[in-house]
Amino acid sequence: MNKAGQHKAMVAGHICLDITPVFNPDMKGSFSTILSPGKLVNVGKAVLSTGGAVANTGLALARLGVDVLLNGKVGDDEIGDVIKKLVGPQRAPSLRTVAGQASSYSVVLALPGIDRVFLHNPGTNDTFTAADVDYNALKDCSLFHFGYPTLMKQFYAD
Repeated sequence: MNKAGQHKAMVAGHICLDITPVFNPDMKGSFSTILSPGKLVNVGKAVLSTGGAVANTGLALARLGVDVLLNGKVGDDEIGDVIKKLVGPQRAPSLRTVAGQASSYSVVLALPGIDRVFLHNPGTNDTFTAADVDYNALKDCSLFHFGYPTLMKQFYAD
């Protein structure tokens, strides 16, 4: 428990930036007719949000009042900077920045009335291994959640 008497948690693993263009809710048609080759589709503002277990589970726990550490990796690129900005200055320091690697992102196509499609670049998530877990910080945690091992290449490579 921390000084406030609450349990501490760590959420480790997959983190990314979700880029979601907003489609007109009145848009009609099938996926293949709306997004056919050569067609220009006007969309609204792009929504930027964090995704992956580290952000989704970790930030949800934080909103519920849990003292949570985010244990993930981002690259030293603009996408990594946006991820750190979105998780906030108090949570960003627990994310490891890796020089020369690209941060993970997804383009989320959420057309009205059609299930979402994700265009995903795993980036630094593909290099996350058990050695990237912050075991020193984990000693102070009562809860550990590891998310999306099937999306993290080093966890299924062998």
